[in-house]
Amino acid sequence: MRVLKFGGTSVADAEAIERLVAIVAGRRGCRTVVVSALGAVTDRLLEIGEMAATGVEPAKAALDEVLARHAAVAGALRNPAALLMVDAMLRGIARGAERTIEAIAAASAPSPPLLDKLLAAGELWSSRLVAAFLADAGLHTQWIDARHVVRTDDAHGHAVPDFAATERAVGRLVRPALALDRVVVLGGFIGSGPDGATTTLGRGGSDYSAALVGACLLADEIEIWTDVDGILSADPRIVSRARVLSALSYEDAETLATFGAKVLHPKTIEPAAARDIPVRVLNSRRPDEPGTRIDASGAGDTSYAAVASRAGLALLDLTARGREANGSFASRALQALADARVTVIVGEVHKDRLTVAVDGGVNLEALRERASAFADVRVRSGLSAVCAVGGRLASDPRLVTSAFALLDDRRLHLVARPGGSSAIAVVVDDRDVHDLVARLHDSFTSDKTQAVAS
Repeated sequence: MRVLKFGGTSVADAEAIERLVAIVAGRRGCRTVVVSALGAVTDRLLEIGEMAATGVEPAKAALDEVLARHAAVAGALRNPAALLMVDAMLRGIARGAERTIEAIAAASAPSPPLLDKLLAAGELWSSRLVAAFLADAGLHTQWIDARHVVRTDDAHGHAVPDFAATERAVGRLVRPALALDRVVVLGGFIGSGPDGATTTLGRGGSDYSAALVGACLLADEIEIWTDVDGILSADPRIVSRARVLSALSYEDAETLATFGAKVLHPKTIEPAAARDIPVRVLNSRRPDEPGTRIDASGAGDTSYAAVASRAGLALLDLTARGREANGSFASRALQALADARVTVIVGEVHKDRLTVAVDGGVNLEALRERASAFADVRVRSGLSAVCAVGGRLASDPRLVTSAFALLDDRRLHLVARPGGSSAIAVVVDDRDVHDLVARLHDSFTSDKTQAVAS
């Protein structure tokens, strides 16, 4: 039992989808395929949603261009009857998107529910195409609308999956198809709320969809196919010497993703780890490469270390008013952050103060309204986080000491251990982030005993 997720670059055109077909055909046993929208389609649909708020016709014209791209991909199908059927499906999805454009225009704004409906077209198009290409290659295939499988709450744009409801839907819809020896194809990123309305899991949510379905199926492995050979020890745009990690623990992979590693959505690890299902990150252009395996132990490798960074952050200080600080302050402050939908990346707690790093676009007024009764809120912007993870940080305490020695000439706004003993994180000024990533990476990898696979 295997779940294979293919990202936007891995389904960008007919050639990419043919590579996908070869990969899926080469796997044996039960296979469920989860796909993102074709590369850059989600961004274009977001633009179309904004266009629709001021004019229907320009938005529809732009939508026609996106439809034409999908039709051109479908043109590579060998079976004329299949091409006709797929063309009809693609046009049907486009008609639904046109109705959503009209609704956005009528409302003069792309509300979150309407935007979710529009964005869903990307994954509906791509999953229909992939199912058709798999069938065209002679594989018994069944397309299933992911909105009937992934059940969520009603938080449009960043919906939270209902695991129990999703598991029931997987048992009702996906398992029977797999039992008939069919390759199941689902769109990622999309689901449906309690009222049946279309929802989305947020950017990068197709990884999360695959992990949810994999956990529900008790898959043997979840494969994340992308355009790199695995998870790297640093961003190669910052560190030219970055290498592919052969293995990572669940904890370290989630920490790296939270702090800016782009290969995985941070939420991907949660459902996989909960059911101890390995996740492997692979390159669809180089399918023979071993990739990076993520499991409970990091494949027993305690020698690796990696560095990630996340820009565009702000630091929030919530300070108790007067001398009213007590044991409940931190819990009240954290609840205020949650009520204001502020996602905490990393933080530290003192008796009368909570300091947290968050994405810079936080709604400060909403937070101040919820915290005004017991705390003052202060914000510092223009910051980034740098995080290092790895078994070496836990097994060799001298590395932590040497890491801080490397950073002592820069201002550290916050220091934390987000992943326990195997991770350290600092919040610094934006201008310092790239230099500190390179320093830390070079320090950790200068030792020839560093066991990172290339």
